[in-house]
Amino acid sequence: MTHHPGRGITLIELIVVVSILAILAGALVPRVTNHMAESRDARRLADVKTLAALIERFHADHGRYPESRPDTSFGGWDVSSQGSFLHELVERGYLRASLRDPLDDSQHYYAYYRYEKGTAGCVGDGPFYVLGVKAFETAAATERHRGGFRCAERDWSREMAYVSGGGTAQP
Repeated sequence: MTHHPGRGITLIELIVVVSILAILAGALVPRVTNHMAESRDARRLADVKTLAALIERFHADHGRYPESRPDTSFGGWDVSSQGSFLHELVERGYLRASLRDPLDDSQHYYAYYRYEKGTAGCVGDGPFYVLGVKAFETAAATERHRGGFRCAERDWSREMAYVSGGGTAQP
């Protein structure tokens, strides 16, 4: 092969290189994006389980569940995207800061509500709480991690992607 000084790459070589890079990017971007969504879903589940444990610890220490601050824009739920979510846990030192959904927008948030005894036909000695993840990003997370919390007159798992709670007997 003969070397030609000062010769650059040809237009056709540049087009081939750019095409190869575009094909590689097209193949990798969806995988990276899906992996990021799966990671956020795993964090959502871990956060809600952590919150449930802290709520139970709060109840053991204070004999009651934390107050909820209902937001009518979110069906009366106390939600992480509005900044007031579980404020009492932060004030009392159970959390350094409110845990927020990784996206924390109008579709993805954590929801909490403390109900009075007997609400929705729930049986228990006093108030109870419901805690949930509004939405997962991946279908796999939605299928694997339903959780469940229901009483005779209401099934909260129909309202959330993942839901749990405490303070009442479940059927």
